[in-house]
Amino acid sequence: MKHNYLGGARQMAKQSGYTAGPFTVDEIGFIQIADAKVLAAVARGEIDLNRIAREEMAARGLGIHGEWVGFEKARTIHGLDK
Repeated sequence: MKHNYLGGARQMAKQSGYTAGPFTVDEIGFIQIADAKVLAAVARGEIDLNRIAREEMAARGLGIHGEWVGFEKARTIHGLDK
């Protein structure tokens, strides 16, 4: 079975409508259920998905690679302690 990979900005080959990268369609599939107005706002730069991801990782106490670091340190790592 051939895997469909999605993701990174450095990897530009196209497969099934997504930019190829280190993630499978199943791993990034949450984007398919996002509301059209949310996707449009992201595409226009009105929603910063990187910021939202950092906030979520900090809320889970995770560092930049998804490792547990604790809540306080995670907020610092992700630049949210200001």
